[in-house]
Amino acid sequence: MKKNKYKFKKPKVIYTEKKPFLADKEIIFRSGGRAKVFNISHNLQVFFLILMAGIFCWSGYNYYYYHKSSKIIHRKDKELGKTRDAYAELISDVTALQNNLKDVVASVEEAGNGLNELNAYKAKASVVEDKMKQIADTQNWLNTDKIEDKITKKEALIQKDMVMEENYVLRSKIGDLGNKLEDLQQTVKGLENAEIAILDKIEKLSGKEIDDIKATLSTINKTLKVQKQYFNPLSNVKEGQGGIYEPIEGTQINPELQDKISSTFQKIDTLDKYKTAMGDVPLGIPVYKYRLTSTFGGRSDPFRNTPAHHKGVDMSASLGSRVSAPAAGRVVFAGFQNNGYGNIIEIKHPNGFSTKYAHLNKIYVKKGDVVKYNQAIGEVGKTGRATGSHLHYEVLYNGRNVNPLTFVKIRSMNES
Repeated sequence: MKKNKYKFKKPKVIYTEKKPFLADKEIIFRSGGRAKVFNISHNLQVFFLILMAGIFCWSGYNYYYYHKSSKIIHRKDKELGKTRDAYAELISDVTALQNNLKDVVASVEEAGNGLNELNAYKAKASVVEDKMKQIADTQNWLNTDKIEDKITKKEALIQKDMVMEENYVLRSKIGDLGNKLEDLQQTVKGLENAEIAILDKIEKLSGKEIDDIKATLSTINKTLKVQKQYFNPLSNVKEGQGGIYEPIEGTQINPELQDKISSTFQKIDTLDKYKTAMGDVPLGIPVYKYRLTSTFGGRSDPFRNTPAHHKGVDMSASLGSRVSAPAAGRVVFAGFQNNGYGNIIEIKHPNGFSTKYAHLNKIYVKKGDVVKYNQAIGEVGKTGRATGSHLHYEVLYNGRNVNPLTFVKIRSMNES
């Protein structure tokens, strides 16, 4: 096999470096067999590129604002048209109001000379109306006929609006009255509840006082029971009521409140009767400072040292100490007795009770005097059958002596 006498060499690849986008460039011009070379540097290329970009941006900016200006002009034209319409509306409104004002002025001019300010306003409004008409006549874009037509419509609308406004005001007042009535009803309900609560409190307090008085009566009656007697302070209370029945018209009272008022007043009346009756019972001490030296009932006689019955209690006190009446009454005796009492005062009270005050040093009252609660009637002494200065004090019910200590230990109903 023959060898190929031709040998092929591998082409040698020469790699060249990649040039940048704005690399220096050369432009060759041939003319008349001669060539001219122009070099374009990198900086010059950058300058032309920036210049072209600026021209492009400026053109775009002008194009944008051209279209924007046209839109602004279009919008302003529309606003100008609205302004013209609003001005026409204003002229029609003022004229319509002026016409209505003329009618009002004409209707009240007969009232007298008190319309100077209203007439002055009428004159000023007429000047304004004339000025507006002059403007309307000089401006070709205002249609006078159209304005006159609007004025007529506006006058009718004003009258309608006035009627509607009056109707609205009337409805508002009715609504306000309804709300006020509802609020008033709620207030009344609240007051009724408060009154019920107050009356309930008063009834409870009155009931407690009545219970206290009944407890006092129970203590007194235990003492009277020894004498086979019983004291009822309301037994002598006489009540009288009558007259024709005339119901109160136009009044409505909450039944619950009415029942509470009735029960409370009944309780208060009962308490008042008890306190009035008990105010005449000789409760409390007849002398301010004392020392009990002899009790009621059996004792040893201080002079004979033999058993004896003591009708009262002996209350040792300083000579001249004040003696006062523990309840109101009338003096039935005031003077000296030889039976051992010495100077003595006897007071009869309106409810069956009577009291005696013996061995007094001085007597301030006389027979027939009406004494009040806590009124001074004399002074502690040692007259009569006495070993020293003291007050001999007796309490009687229906003429029979009872233990005075029961009454001395109970606080008087007259004390506040």
